[in-house]
Amino acid sequence: MFQLTLQAAVLGLTTILSVTVAVAAWQRRSNSPASTPFIQMMLAIAGYSLAAALEASAIELSDKIIWSKLEYVGSGSVITLFLVFAAQFTHSKRWLTPRTIALLWLLPLGNVGLVATNERHQLIWSDFLPGPSSNLVIYQHGPGFFWVMVCTYTYTLAGSLLLVKAALRSSILYRQQSKLALAGALVPLLGGSAYVLKLSPPGLNITPMSFLLTGLIFFASLFRFRLFDLVPVARDSLIERMSDGVLVLDVRNRIIDLNPAAHRLIGASASCIGRSIDQVFTQWHDFAKSLQEDVEAEIWLDSMPPLFVELRMTTLHDRRRRLTGRLLILRDITQRHQAETALRQANEHLQSQLLEIEALQSQLQEQAIRDGLTNLFNRRYFEETLPRELARAAREGYSVAVIFMDIDYFKRINDTFGHQAGDRVLQAFAALLRSQCRSSDIPCRYGGEEFVLALPDVTLKCAHDRAEQIRLAFQAVQVRFGETQIDATVSGGVGIFPDHGETSSDLLRAIDRALYAAKADGRNCVKQAGQPL
Repeated sequence: MFQLTLQAAVLGLTTILSVTVAVAAWQRRSNSPASTPFIQMMLAIAGYSLAAALEASAIELSDKIIWSKLEYVGSGSVITLFLVFAAQFTHSKRWLTPRTIALLWLLPLGNVGLVATNERHQLIWSDFLPGPSSNLVIYQHGPGFFWVMVCTYTYTLAGSLLLVKAALRSSILYRQQSKLALAGALVPLLGGSAYVLKLSPPGLNITPMSFLLTGLIFFASLFRFRLFDLVPVARDSLIERMSDGVLVLDVRNRIIDLNPAAHRLIGASASCIGRSIDQVFTQWHDFAKSLQEDVEAEIWLDSMPPLFVELRMTTLHDRRRRLTGRLLILRDITQRHQAETALRQANEHLQSQLLEIEALQSQLQEQAIRDGLTNLFNRRYFEETLPRELARAAREGYSVAVIFMDIDYFKRINDTFGHQAGDRVLQAFAALLRSQCRSSDIPCRYGGEEFVLALPDVTLKCAHDRAEQIRLAFQAVQVRFGETQIDATVSGGVGIFPDHGETSSDLLRAIDRALYAAKADGRNCVKQAGQPL
């Protein structure tokens, strides 16, 4: 019987990730001899973590012991395949003969036999104690367990030393790939050390769970640093102390290596290793298409500071005249183009200032025609716009209605609740007025508590109905100011061009009289211009 636990879930995720990395490595495998033991190692990790997951979820002690024994099969395979992978990856494979590999497997197989027969000698586990939780067992270890750990550390440290040696090489690609492989190996080593030294919680072996982080590291190595599908070429052609920058590309025009001068000239970092040259240097896109033969060109590098370089490309071949890569040499020729660069930067600076000035002008123009409190058009804008709108209406033969509205007893609101409350009422009415407008209408704050709305191509009746609609809507609005609720109403006057005035001043004068008539009639109503008082 099994019980799902958090430990089992983490180990199950580790199994899935390890299989995924193995599949990805198989799809990206190349002629590199290290790819095969790497794939086998990831599958061994998957088997190890799967057995550990089943042990963690098993309820019966007898089942836990069976799965624990199978864990030793997985862990022994992992350390052996890791040592083989490290030797192949670091080109230290001269001693990897079939006899040596067989001897490497001898110790792990012997350890598995020792675990399988533990019931007879109890050298691996001397006793089993209940753990702090119902599904944990504390394994009491005998001397055989520490022998197994000595073998584990010996294999792991031997492979790690090979990777440390590769990490100290001058090739950037080898340094990055070796460091990640070394990190992936050290994580479970630390986890195992914590378990042996009893630094982890009682009964909890974090060694198999630590392979989750190992899988993530190897996953990054496969997809970020192109483990196995990038082979450094022509490293001997890169002279570290040259003043000229040197880059090496593989046959697919991917950057494999670059010297310190190239770092300085183009401002690149190790993160560009493995990427296509036209991805790293977008300004070389057209040039990269012609990388089929030896060429010379002058290239502008948009770096900091900007540089102008002379580029020479040479194809590299092996002894059989097969293409193995390309060598790019960069020489700084910025000085002779310095005057042209300075002029270009000055022009760009002037253009930037011009755009900034235009943006400020646009902002100032907007502020000049808007009311700061309500964001409606202001009186100046309305007085400039209305005559033009009336002239257009006269030419095209349509009418223009205008509504004057005034908030009733606004001074009383200010005196009672304060000017901030009055501002809130003004903003509430402005929002309502804006919501009642068409795109062609012109809503404005005329001054104080007075508002005006111009309605092109609208009849007097429609304008009156619109004013009534606004009045009733505002009457229903309850303006909240802190703990206070303010009720307010508006009065309005409506007129139409050309019936009530052929000029803007005559029209506004007639509508203003209608507004005062509405106030005289008790307020909270709308009057039309020309109606008898």
